[in-house]
Amino acid sequence: MLLSFTVGNFRSFKENKTFSMRAASIQELKEFVREDCGESILPVTAIYGANSSGKSNLLTAMLAMRSVLLSSIKTNPTEPLNTDIFKLDEAYSQKPTHFEVVCTIESKIYRYGFEYNEKKITKEWLYDATKGKEKLLFTRNENGIGVDDKFAEGNGKEEITADNKLFLSVVANFNGKISYSVMNWFQHFNIISGINDEDFKLFSIDYITKDSPEAIKAKSFLESMDLGFSSLKKTEINFEDTLPPDFPEDLKKDLLKKYPNSKTPFLKSGHMFHSNDGSVTEQFFSVEEMESEGTKKILNMSGPIIDSLTNGQTLVIDELDAKLHPLLTRKIIETFNSPETNPNKAQLIFATHDTNLLSNKILRRDQIWFAEKDRNDESTDIYPLSDIREQNGDKIRNDRVYEKDYINGKYGAIPFLRS
Repeated sequence: MLLSFTVGNFRSFKENKTFSMRAASIQELKEFVREDCGESILPVTAIYGANSSGKSNLLTAMLAMRSVLLSSIKTNPTEPLNTDIFKLDEAYSQKPTHFEVVCTIESKIYRYGFEYNEKKITKEWLYDATKGKEKLLFTRNENGIGVDDKFAEGNGKEEITADNKLFLSVVANFNGKISYSVMNWFQHFNIISGINDEDFKLFSIDYITKDSPEAIKAKSFLESMDLGFSSLKKTEINFEDTLPPDFPEDLKKDLLKKYPNSKTPFLKSGHMFHSNDGSVTEQFFSVEEMESEGTKKILNMSGPIIDSLTNGQTLVIDELDAKLHPLLTRKIIETFNSPETNPNKAQLIFATHDTNLLSNKILRRDQIWFAEKDRNDESTDIYPLSDIREQNGDKIRNDRVYEKDYINGKYGAIPFLRS
């Protein structure tokens, strides 16, 4: 499970800012909290903020850290690293980007992070932070890489680690047990777009229709959404038939030569057809033609959602609520929050504008985060509702109407509208 993520000098994030999934010491909705490795951890967090406030940049930073790590071993020693620094302060052009994750893996807590610029990894560190007692496993700085005895798998790998490669990825490539487990956690730290849901449609079609216990769970999840169809089935069409009529003929020939006899899967949804003779039969129609945009999005996202729930993974979705009815979004949140439907401690982190979810019946105060830009330097700050104080110094009470307070600007993180 993810405990925290820290980012600095990346896009709108100037100074290091930490996003936390640790549960605060508050009393409401205790049944939502999960216990893992002696930590109280949240299964769901929603991030609110005005357009261009930086909430999407937070999720993009998570994806960037994952991408840098997982691609590191394949990086050519002379290849520049992809950077996207804070561009509105000249001093930060000379500073590295900072990423750090604290997570639970197989009854252990690890704190792993690195700093880098376009040319090299400037710092890197890994700690075993189980039971609150941090033990250094390795550290890296301008003087080199230092490996502790508790990280014997790293011995001898220091000299073969290029300046632009992460030491953790090098050690994992040699089957290091600890390094591999951390790399594997990132492999299943999934960050997806709630707008470009077509990107994982094929994955979800296969997930829903295969003969497996996971498919049964996926179908049960879809049935709970009451989307209006009676059943689903998979069919296939020739790849050639999916190309638009005006597709260039020479390119079409090249594709068909490269992918001969290729088939494209798609879904059909069943609906009850009423005949004039009074009989009722189930007939199937193309999902693309028959169903709403919201239904198609739920179908496209069902694979990643159920896969995360089944395997206890962390799923990050930008714009979760796009094209969805508020009740459908709420159902997804409830599925992750409930120990009954989420027994494997999966996590959902999402960015949203849906203020209907700002309710003390749906989310705890520590599950509601805000992203707000500083009006002076345009850098992003992030903070949870549970940390906000009234003018008298008291914390926001859990009997407040969060939605009304937020719209009225009590918590910040809203657009500045000019009359």
